[in-house]
Amino acid sequence: MGRALLFAVTGVAWFAFWFTYFVINGPSQSVASMQVWVNVIAFSATLLTLAVSLVTFGRMVGGPWVTRMATFAGATAALLSVTNIVEDGFRVEAAFYVFVLGMGILHVALAGLALAIVRSAAGRRRLLAGVPAATMAAILLFPVAGGPLMLGAWLAASAAAAKRGVLAAD
Repeated sequence: MGRALLFAVTGVAWFAFWFTYFVINGPSQSVASMQVWVNVIAFSATLLTLAVSLVTFGRMVGGPWVTRMATFAGATAALLSVTNIVEDGFRVEAAFYVFVLGMGILHVALAGLALAIVRSAAGRRRLLAGVPAATMAAILLFPVAGGPLMLGAWLAASAAAAKRGVLAAD
């Protein structure tokens, strides 16, 4: 049940951040508000929840390539969390380029994770490839629909973790 809770918290955290900064505040105020420490820490925390969830998700699905890709994606998300603090918190503008590069690497890692799941999982477990694919889409479309997409993806992962033996391998 711990995995299911972790995955649900990840989806809810991303949705809450998206809803607060893009629905309530609006896009123009969101960019300026990202330089407030509370907001910087909140966004970095959502990245950290994603990092932990990706590694846990990879271990849940199983397989050497899935586990490696999930660990790589999780490590990238954790580094992005730190980079966000340096960029927006300490206002080091050069870190913006590191953040953008890291996002590109994260997208490649998420695509690789989805592909690894499709290639190594059998039957209905292949549907779990939708979680990293939807996560990638949610990050790409974050200001428009990222929160609901991330919420849906990680609630699906939470449901799979709760139904041990149905989609998840233990």
